[in-house]
Order: sequence, then C-alpha cells, then structure tokens
Amino acid sequence: MPGLNTALFARLYDDLEAGFQEDLEEAVVDPARWPDLIERVSLASGSEGALLLRTDRTALNALTTASLAESSKRYFEEGWHREDHRFRGLPMMRARGIAVDQDFTTPDEIARLPFYQDLLASSGLRWFAGVGFEVKGRLWCLALQRTVAQGLYEPHEQARLATLSPLLRRAGLLTAMIEQARLAGLAEAFDVIARAAMILDSEGRALRWNAAFGALFGADLKLAGGRLAVEEGEAARQLEALSRPSGRAPISAIVVARRDAAPIAIHVVPLVGPTRGLFAGASTLLIASVPGSAPVPAATILQTAYRLTPAEARLAQTLSGGLTLAEAASRFAITAATARSQLKAIFAKTGATRQSDLIRLVTGLAR
Repeated sequence: MPGLNTALFARLYDDLEAGFQEDLEEAVVDPARWPDLIERVSLASGSEGALLLRTDRTALNALTTASLAESSKRYFEEGWHREDHRFRGLPMMRARGIAVDQDFTTPDEIARLPFYQDLLASSGLRWFAGVGFEVKGRLWCLALQRTVAQGLYEPHEQARLATLSPLLRRAGLLTAMIEQARLAGLAEAFDVIARAAMILDSEGRALRWNAAFGALFGADLKLAGGRLAVEEGEAARQLEALSRPSGRAPISAIVVARRDAAPIAIHVVPLVGPTRGLFAGASTLLIASVPGSAPVPAATILQTAYRLTPAEARLAQTLSGGLTLAEAASRFAITAATARSQLKAIFAKTGATRQSDLIRLVTGLAR
C-alpha cells in the first residue's frame, strides 16, 4: 500500500504486548511522553499523523502530532469538533475499540460532505481509524489519519489496532491517578509560600484547592455546582467565562468585592506543559490574594507552579524585565550556551514560545 511503513507497522504487530507496553509505561511515569507515544503509533501504523483527544472536549485536552498541527487547529477553531461527522463511529469505538470511515460513511457521503471535501481534502487527508478507550467514564480517541494515497485501514489492520484500546485504557487510568496526586501536591505547595491556590478543569470546575483558598470562601465567594461563584457584577461574568470549554482567556485578574472585608484579587494562569494534567483535566491555576498581604516574588511562584529551578526562575524573571539573553548571561556570569539551555527548559515547562509570552506570564504571577 502506498505510504505504508511496513517495517514500523510490523513492530506494532509483532511487539505489541512488550514494546508498546513499555512505551506506555514510560508515558505513565512521565506524562510529558504522551506526545512521543502518539507520534510512534502514527508512524508504526503508516499514518500521516494522529490526534489524541477526549471525544466530548475541545482542543484544551487534545494532543496532536506535528504533521497534523495545522489541520487540527482548523478543526477546533472553525468549530468542526462540534459537529464532527465521525461522531457516528463513537458507539463502535465503545463496543469494539475501533471505528473507521467505512463503518459509517458511504462513498457518496465522502464525495459530497464538507467534512471530507473542505476540512480533510484541504490537508490532503481522507481516511481515519479511531482507537477508543475510556478513562473514568470519558471516551478518548486516538484518531489516526491517512491521506488518499496511503489508503484506508484494512480489516486486518483494524483488528491489530483495536488491541491498543485496553492498553491505552490502562495507561490512561494510571496516568490520571498520578496526575491527580501531583495536582494535589501542587495546590498544597502554595501553602509553603502562604498563597491561596485553586486548580480548575477545562470547564471551570474546581479540582483542587489549598487551605488558604478555602479560607476565602464565604457569603461573597462560594462554590456552586463545583464552580466559583459570586452574586453579580463583572466578577460574576468573568468567573462564568472560566466555565466555557471553548478556550481560555489570556492571563488576567478577577477582583471579587466583599461587603465586610478587603476585596480578593484572583489571578488566572493557564496551565501548560508538564503542569497540565492530560487525563486529570487540569486547565487553569488560580492564585488569590488580598490587598495588604505580604507579596511573594514571582520567581518563587514560577518555581512552585512550573517546577523551574532557582536558576531558571531567576533567568525568566530577568528576561521578563526586558534584558536580552546575552545581557542576562553576562549579569549571572554564565555562558551563552548555559543561558540558552536554561531558556529552552523554561519554555518547555511554562509553554511560552518567545520572550513576549514569558513577560506576560511573569507579569501575571507578580500581581
């Protein structure tokens, strides 16, 4: 079959129970390895690329291979995920672990439906195999994509790919357990620096919060249906916006007025990189403060929230002040290579891709 990497696909066939399980175990121990895992499955199955996502969620919980980055961006930004034609295959994924286009789509539909002729054709894509697996009652899909030339997924390929479903399910459950424990530790870590912290999922529901944040609950700020709520005003609208699964606003602050006490300033920090829990659902970190309380340096919060080393936090704070990397290296008497290595680590841990992103991040945390 054109485009099929037979050598790599043979590995998936012959070493599924051993080699692939080892890959999954590494991803469980280090969730940051999941992108590498789906890349390897994509290559091994002779696919153009792959997307891992919760079937009832938006791009917030999705991982994609680099080859599908642009088409995946269109998929979410143009709203295709709300009416995905391939949702027809979800019952099959639940029942037998896999669904392909030919299970629920006729050649005539492929020829005329905008989903195939607009979204997919513009990226040279056509054929799909969705490996489904459940994690805590939520259906996830490893969506493998092939081009027209690479051809559809044949029955014998489907049978082998379906065997990935129970392996992915087990790995997803274990990863979720590890992520939840880490999120609990992250919330509690803010107690050390005397800051109130809460972690939200992509729908704005509170996953974890520390004792300091809990102490702020009262008549003016409460949990309703698992979400933060106030009675009215701009703060109410801003908190409600955190529950919209369509995306996250830029880093910002929400001021909650209180009748008998000083207002609460809640700083909204999107979680990215290794801080974000793929299966646990972490999406946003809230850091609350009351005017007049002792400030905590942004560098300390950077270390706590994003697991930066002291040197990395110091460099991030300095670069956010407008210095170039060369100037920062000179200030700290380190080599240019060391500075570049630290910056690469900072970007990987915080999700920033350029210095302007870093400035916004540090500025938000310094409020």
